[in-house]
Amino acid sequence: MLSSEIRERFLRFFEERGHYRLPSFPLVPHDDPSLLFVVAGMVPLKPWITGQRTPPSRDLASCQKCFRGAGLKYDDMASVGDPTHHTFFEMLGNWSIGHYFKEGAIDYAWEFSTEVLGLDPNRLWPSIYPDDTESERLWIEKIGVPRERISRLTENWWAAGPTGPSGYDSELYFDWGGPCSCGRTDCTPQDECGGDRFEEYWNLVFMEFDQQPDGSRLPLPNPTVDTGLGFDRIVAIVQGDRTGYGTDHFAPLVDGFRGRAAKAISDPGLTRSLYVLADHLRGAGFLVSAGVLPSNEGRGYVLRRLIRRAAVHGRRVALRGGLAAGTDDLVGVMGAVYPELIEFSGLIRETLEIEEEAFARTLDAATERLAALLSSNPAMIDGADAFRLYDTFGLPIELTVEMAAERGATVDLQGFETAMQQQRERGQASARRVGFAGADALPSTRFVGYDVLETDATVLRIGLDRQVEVLGRGEAGPVLLDVSPFYAEAGGQVGDTGTLSWPGGNGLVRDTQPVAGSDARAHDVLIQEGELRPGQPVHAHVDEIRRGRIARHHSSTHLLNRALREVLGEGVVQRGSFVGPDHTTFDFSFSRPLTPEELSEIEHRVNDGIRRNLERTVALMPLADARASGAIALIDEAYSPDVRVVDFGGWSRELCGGTHVGRSGDVGAAIIVSESSIGQGIRRIELVAGESAEERWRRVGSALQTTARALKTRPEEVPERVIALQEQVRKLTKEAGQARHAAPPTVPIDAAVVEDVAGVAFAHVLLEGDVDAESVSQAGDRLLADRLHGDGVAAVLGPATLVIKVGGRALDAGVHAGALVTGAAAATGGKGGGRPDLGRGKVGDPAKREAAVSAVRQTITETMGHAA
Repeated sequence: MLSSEIRERFLRFFEERGHYRLPSFPLVPHDDPSLLFVVAGMVPLKPWITGQRTPPSRDLASCQKCFRGAGLKYDDMASVGDPTHHTFFEMLGNWSIGHYFKEGAIDYAWEFSTEVLGLDPNRLWPSIYPDDTESERLWIEKIGVPRERISRLTENWWAAGPTGPSGYDSELYFDWGGPCSCGRTDCTPQDECGGDRFEEYWNLVFMEFDQQPDGSRLPLPNPTVDTGLGFDRIVAIVQGDRTGYGTDHFAPLVDGFRGRAAKAISDPGLTRSLYVLADHLRGAGFLVSAGVLPSNEGRGYVLRRLIRRAAVHGRRVALRGGLAAGTDDLVGVMGAVYPELIEFSGLIRETLEIEEEAFARTLDAATERLAALLSSNPAMIDGADAFRLYDTFGLPIELTVEMAAERGATVDLQGFETAMQQQRERGQASARRVGFAGADALPSTRFVGYDVLETDATVLRIGLDRQVEVLGRGEAGPVLLDVSPFYAEAGGQVGDTGTLSWPGGNGLVRDTQPVAGSDARAHDVLIQEGELRPGQPVHAHVDEIRRGRIARHHSSTHLLNRALREVLGEGVVQRGSFVGPDHTTFDFSFSRPLTPEELSEIEHRVNDGIRRNLERTVALMPLADARASGAIALIDEAYSPDVRVVDFGGWSRELCGGTHVGRSGDVGAAIIVSESSIGQGIRRIELVAGESAEERWRRVGSALQTTARALKTRPEEVPERVIALQEQVRKLTKEAGQARHAAPPTVPIDAAVVEDVAGVAFAHVLLEGDVDAESVSQAGDRLLADRLHGDGVAAVLGPATLVIKVGGRALDAGVHAGALVTGAAAATGGKGGGRPDLGRGKVGDPAKREAAVSAVRQTITETMGHAA
């Protein structure tokens, strides 16, 4: 049975039994800032389970994309390569919110396992919490499992946190058969031996209690079933692959890397490297397709660590083409189920290539750092240093041990494990089992702002965390309405502003925001007259002028997106945007700056789309149909099963919930203001449209006319005149510099003091009077050359600037001019830095320059002490 068939059979099985089939939600959770990624199938369902939102059905089923970089109980990334742990994985799940409970969940799990998948009932071992007598009875009496095959495990308890929803859980284990790797022939899941004979594949969580602060447990009003069936695990079980990597959805990735490996893969360690590469390719591919880019923090750091770890394993097998070369294999295996892999395949490949190239340089730096550590202690690498090599440079401990052994040294593995455990504890503290917010469910708001800009409404609630009974004149707070014409900030578009009015009062709506995890919209209202209370009928009115300006900018970003793809290629991927009344920014993936010619052509195509006065149409359709129609989707946006498609004359078609003009001609005109880099592989275009474009034309035109009059030329000749003036300035500057160097020195250095500091010749002088930065720099050159003959440290401190030069043996010993300047400038309240041989800085308080000299002495002493 193929993996695709297993996935579909699961979803169809529960659909046929009244469950609503959910799409897979994005990997990046949009309603839960406490999580970097969706780590379990139930994460996107929390608003439904807690009652903050109404689910499409009480009974649900899904196949959810998940990612764990630092797991809930262990470091999943470091465990990859064994049969059960993966970074990216799919979680099959079924839920019942206040409908069926233990009996239904147990029945479904057993029926699907034995009748649909055909697993041998004699190889299935349930586990329960020791006190869960009801589940035990159901397994024995209803299912017919022998009592001796039921394991009682104290870890079969689920809790959202110290208080809140909690309950027993029951698991299903598959028996691969003996002997177990623990060495015993008669172990069971209850022994928790840590061996490989029994594999947990399905967890049934029964949320039935409300844990109280005093330790008591009250029954939940709506008991909930939450199950998770590991897709990779069940595929391996059904296909009889104990490694987990010989299945039809992993083997093509492993075989691809095997074929590109220059080394013969016979050693088990090298085989595990192939497994790691396959897993990390899949994980990295899905993270990039979810909008994550490598960085040094948050989600980007997880992706960076993933790629770096794969790169090290690639070196072990002498891999050709790196991780990026497997992109086509990944798309071939999983693209049919997850079309975002096809859509963003170019971005995935490019991101992996760039990061792997950067890490190749970093790995060289790590090797140099390891060599430096061994030069100071040839016998051993300290555990803390080994951890820094791992954490900072991405150098796995195995490679550190191997490289140290080649030089006759050992590694303090116990110290490394201590540092690693401390990191795990920090990570686990922020990634505990998924919890639930304790806030009250907020009332939903029906949005009518696509069709009208004013409407009558009723105040349902004032306040979010707590309800406010009244807002008086001059007071402000979040107001929730039953119906609203105000657009709540989303998709990069800012929230609407406007007014609320009622008999005897009115208020200013200063912003509108969505409330995470609910369908409520919070209107930030400042009361200008009267009082506002819950239940008050009001008239809501959007600022139509501001809304119109926002709409013109939003529609212009759609035209810009289309133009970018036409000029730069379909591989351009939108990475975000800001849409306001005065300007818009558009972020997209691209590996280089755009040329002036490209920007001109893009701007021309946007304005051509405006002049064609394309009709805007809007259609609601299933997400799959929208993608099939060619509609462009944001890479990291969360979409509902039915999506809104905004189309401008068939030329631009995007999934979008924002507000727009009726025809593209209503935009008026658009001007590209700037194009810049905002991160590795990400460019940003700033654009103005409509009234803002007119304002910019007026502003720039006025400046051009003023400049032309000052230069006594026509406006169209200004660039040529400016270039000529720049050349003239360069020529005069060069002549002035030559004259200064030819003239006798004007800054005396006779007063310089030369002293010995830890074996280094240190010359320093304080200059007074009107001394510019160029003179201070020249004095530094002369002090090092004339007084120190190029060997030592020369420091010149003027009233406003300072310079330090290092040469000869001092430079070879590691004395760093930039570091000396940093410390010296800081001693005066200034700042500075520079290269190993030359540093420059600003003097904060001239009266503290002697302290700066002392700081230089101290740094030289410390540096030479380490060098010794």
